[in-house]
Amino acid sequence: MKTICGLNGFGRFGIHLLNYWLENISTARFEIKFINDDTLDPKNILKIIQEDKKTNFGNYEISLKNEILLIKDKKNKNVHEIICTNTSSEKIKWIGQPKILFEASGKNTLKNDCLKFIKNNTSHVIISATSADADQTLVYSYNHDEFKISNKVISYGSCTVNAYVPLAHYINENYSVEESDVNVVHNIPEYKLDNFNTIQKKICTLEKSGPNLLSFLNNNNFNVNYVLIPYSGVSSIDLRFSVKNKTNLENFINHLKKTIDTGNLKNIYGYSNKDEGPNTFNLSKNSMEIIISNIVIKNHNIYIHGYFDNENSVNRFFDLCNHIIKKL
Repeated sequence: MKTICGLNGFGRFGIHLLNYWLENISTARFEIKFINDDTLDPKNILKIIQEDKKTNFGNYEISLKNEILLIKDKKNKNVHEIICTNTSSEKIKWIGQPKILFEASGKNTLKNDCLKFIKNNTSHVIISATSADADQTLVYSYNHDEFKISNKVISYGSCTVNAYVPLAHYINENYSVEESDVNVVHNIPEYKLDNFNTIQKKICTLEKSGPNLLSFLNNNNFNVNYVLIPYSGVSSIDLRFSVKNKTNLENFINHLKKTIDTGNLKNIYGYSNKDEGPNTFNLSKNSMEIIISNIVIKNHNIYIHGYFDNENSVNRFFDLCNHIIKKL
């Protein structure tokens, strides 16, 4: 029997999570039975699902009966029923029923904000963002095995954290990282494009999460440049690692490919031999798609370029939730 879960917040993360969960229902250990959004009523939730251009619900017949979203799988005819509500997080009437609350509104990123959700049957909250004071920040494939049942509020990191941390750990294990830089060119949601016509440099959650999660990084040897641009496609990321153990390009690429194909990075990263542009990787299941032809090694510096579908970073959220539920 699958664990009953509820989702608070049906923005970009929420709709991608619903889509990814449906497409991977055979491996999901959980069932999404509740959705709340403080700005969207059930009719608008249905409308967004039907009209969204970046997700793909083509395998399903979706309708609304009162407050219940009915999702029928066209292949196996299974029907999922999801209760949809439209209220503030303090007034969600179904809190206490699901075992786990997925907090994806972007408005409850601190532990104290999430404690109100833990009552009756609801035992844990998993935040779809970086939290400054969550009981644990768990990055799937890096430290997810450190989950402790006694920790009630969990952060899954963020799209950039999941793209960077496992790969950086791999580089350090094999080549010993002395310094690292990250440059991110990040999209914005399509609905914001009309009011966004320039580039903006912002603070990235990875800037603090990197040193917090990886012991070989600190404020003196790690830097993140994060720029938003008026574009709604797949985002781009460039990494530099200054390493103690020098390597050559051929050996580095061969070892990296092998680790992605059969090693610790399998099903976490992907790679392409040539650069065919970012939107080739729309809805990619990988945390980052590495472009092999763009890897450069100069002296002790390794430069890696890739793309990541930040809106679909729900892939690692899904994996982490599956793991936590297995432990519970």
